[in-house]
Amino acid sequence: MKQIIVIEDNAVAANLYRAALSREGYRVEVASDGESGLALIVQLKPDLVLLDLMLPKVDGTEVLRRIRAMPDFAQLPVIITSNAYTGPRMDELWNAGATQIVTKASISPKDLARLVKETLERHSPAQ
Repeated sequence: MKQIIVIEDNAVAANLYRAALSREGYRVEVASDGESGLALIVQLKPDLVLLDLMLPKVDGTEVLRRIRAMPDFAQLPVIITSNAYTGPRMDELWNAGATQIVTKASISPKDLARLVKETLERHSPAQ
Protein backbone atom coordinates (compact mmCIF):
# COMPACT_ATOMS: atom_id res chain seq x y z
CA MET A 1 0.00 0.00 0.00
CA LYS A 2 1.39 3.38 -1.04
CA GLN A 3 2.02 6.03 1.64
CA ILE A 4 0.91 9.61 0.99
CA ILE A 5 1.70 12.58 3.20
CA VAL A 6 -0.59 15.58 2.98
CA ILE A 7 0.95 18.80 4.32
CA GLU A 8 -2.00 21.15 4.61
CA ASP A 9 -2.95 23.65 7.33
CA ASN A 10 -6.60 23.89 6.29
CA ALA A 11 -8.30 21.09 8.23
CA VAL A 12 -11.27 20.88 5.85
CA ALA A 13 -9.05 20.51 2.78
CA ALA A 14 -6.78 18.04 4.59
CA ASN A 15 -9.74 15.88 5.58
CA LEU A 16 -11.19 15.96 2.06
CA TYR A 17 -7.83 14.90 0.59
CA ARG A 18 -7.36 12.20 3.24
CA ALA A 19 -10.83 10.77 2.58
CA ALA A 20 -10.45 10.77 -1.22
CA LEU A 21 -7.00 9.17 -1.09
CA SER A 22 -7.98 6.63 1.56
CA ARG A 23 -10.93 5.53 -0.62
CA GLU A 24 -8.39 4.80 -3.36
CA GLY A 25 -6.44 2.52 -1.03
CA TYR A 26 -3.60 4.80 0.05
CA ARG A 27 -2.28 5.15 3.60
CA VAL A 28 -2.54 8.85 4.35
CA GLU A 29 -0.92 10.92 7.09
CA VAL A 30 -1.58 14.63 7.51
CA ALA A 31 0.72 17.34 8.85
CA SER A 32 -0.67 20.81 9.53
CA ASP A 33 2.60 22.75 9.16
CA GLY A 34 5.81 22.53 7.18
CA GLU A 35 8.00 21.57 10.12
CA SER A 36 5.93 18.54 11.14
CA GLY A 37 5.48 17.64 7.47
CA LEU A 38 9.24 17.41 6.99
CA ALA A 39 9.52 15.25 10.11
CA LEU A 40 6.82 12.90 8.77
CA ILE A 41 8.61 12.61 5.44
CA VAL A 42 11.84 11.54 7.13
CA GLN A 43 10.00 9.17 9.48
CA LEU A 44 7.59 7.50 7.00
CA LYS A 45 9.49 7.73 3.69
CA PRO A 46 6.30 8.28 1.67
CA ASP A 47 5.68 7.46 -1.97
CA LEU A 48 4.26 10.94 -2.66
CA VAL A 49 3.66 14.27 -0.91
CA LEU A 50 0.77 16.71 -1.39
CA LEU A 51 2.15 20.06 -0.30
CA ASP A 52 0.31 23.31 0.34
CA LEU A 53 2.29 26.53 -0.09
CA MET A 54 0.88 28.76 2.62
CA LEU A 55 1.93 26.90 5.78
CA PRO A 56 2.84 27.87 9.32
CA LYS A 57 6.40 27.45 10.65
CA VAL A 58 8.03 26.52 7.31
CA ASP A 59 6.30 27.56 4.07
CA GLY A 60 5.69 25.12 1.24
CA THR A 61 8.41 26.43 -1.06
CA GLU A 62 11.03 25.97 1.67
CA VAL A 63 9.63 22.50 2.48
CA LEU A 64 10.06 21.58 -1.19
CA ARG A 65 13.65 22.88 -1.23
CA ARG A 66 14.48 20.88 1.91
CA ILE A 67 12.92 17.73 0.46
CA ARG A 68 15.01 18.08 -2.70
CA ALA A 69 18.16 18.70 -0.62
CA MET A 70 17.85 15.27 1.03
CA PRO A 71 19.38 12.61 -1.24
CA ASP A 72 16.82 9.97 -0.19
CA PHE A 73 13.98 12.22 -1.37
CA ALA A 74 15.47 13.95 -4.40
CA GLN A 75 13.09 12.02 -6.70
CA LEU A 76 10.07 11.91 -4.35
CA PRO A 77 6.97 13.08 -6.25
CA VAL A 78 5.69 16.32 -4.73
CA ILE A 79 2.39 17.77 -5.91
CA ILE A 80 1.93 21.41 -4.93
CA THR A 81 -1.62 22.46 -4.03
CA SER A 82 -2.43 26.14 -3.58
CA ASN A 83 -4.45 29.09 -4.77
CA ALA A 84 -1.52 31.51 -4.47
CA TYR A 85 0.07 31.43 -7.90
CA THR A 86 1.81 34.12 -9.88
CA GLY A 87 4.19 33.75 -12.79
CA PRO A 88 7.35 34.24 -10.70
CA ARG A 89 5.99 31.97 -7.95
CA MET A 90 5.28 29.20 -10.48
CA ASP A 91 8.81 29.50 -11.88
CA GLU A 92 10.22 29.33 -8.36
CA LEU A 93 8.25 26.13 -7.64
CA TRP A 94 9.29 24.41 -10.86
CA ASN A 95 12.91 25.40 -10.22
CA ALA A 96 12.70 24.09 -6.65
CA GLY A 97 11.62 20.69 -7.97
CA ALA A 98 7.81 20.51 -8.01
CA THR A 99 6.55 17.39 -9.76
CA GLN A 100 3.12 18.87 -10.42
CA ILE A 101 1.29 22.08 -9.48
CA VAL A 102 -2.48 22.28 -9.09
CA THR A 103 -4.88 25.02 -8.08
CA LYS A 104 -7.04 23.92 -5.13
CA ALA A 105 -10.06 25.87 -6.35
CA SER A 106 -10.09 24.08 -9.70
CA ILE A 107 -9.54 20.44 -8.70
CA SER A 108 -11.94 18.18 -6.84
CA PRO A 109 -10.66 15.71 -4.25
CA LYS A 110 -11.62 12.89 -6.65
CA ASP A 111 -9.61 14.45 -9.49
CA LEU A 112 -6.72 15.02 -7.10
CA ALA A 113 -6.79 11.32 -6.19
CA ARG A 114 -6.68 10.49 -9.92
CA LEU A 115 -3.71 12.84 -10.36
CA VAL A 116 -1.93 11.15 -7.43
CA LYS A 117 -2.47 7.74 -9.05
CA GLU A 118 -1.16 8.94 -12.42
CA THR A 119 1.85 10.61 -10.81
CA LEU A 120 2.71 7.48 -8.81
CA GLU A 121 2.45 5.36 -11.96
CA ARG A 122 4.79 7.71 -13.85
CA HIS A 123 7.32 7.76 -11.03
CA SER A 124 7.20 4.08 -10.14
CA PRO A 125 10.68 2.47 -10.23
CA ALA A 126 9.09 -0.84 -11.29
CA GLN A 127 8.44 0.37 -14.84
